Amino acid sequence: MTKKRPQTLNTITDNATGSLRYLLDNINRIKQLDKTIKSFLPDNLTEHCHVVNYRDSRLVLGAHAAAWATRLKFETPQLLSQLRQNGFAGLKGIDIIITLNSIPESK
Repeated sequence: MTKKRPQTLNTITDNATGSLRYLLDNINRIKQLDKTIKSFLPDNLTEHCHVVNYRDSRLVLGAHAAAWATRLKFETPQLLSQLRQNGFAGLKGIDIIITLNSIPESK
């Protein structure tokens, strides 16, 4: 019997199927949506919020602190309108949560 060689992570993700493919595709959609959202937000908010999920026509945004969540809530009506005009016509609403344990992405 021959030993199987370990596969690289790139090989595994490139050839993923089933549940793993679904998860990887969902991660990529959320990353792309995060970039889109941040392009509509004021610069001072982009480092302090991120897309958590998009499900059932509702967008969930996370803020790193209550103060940032409050600022983000003030931007919600305009953000909702901009997203609906740019490919998210079926978006029903935006929910904002505080994600205390999240670490902002490094640039």
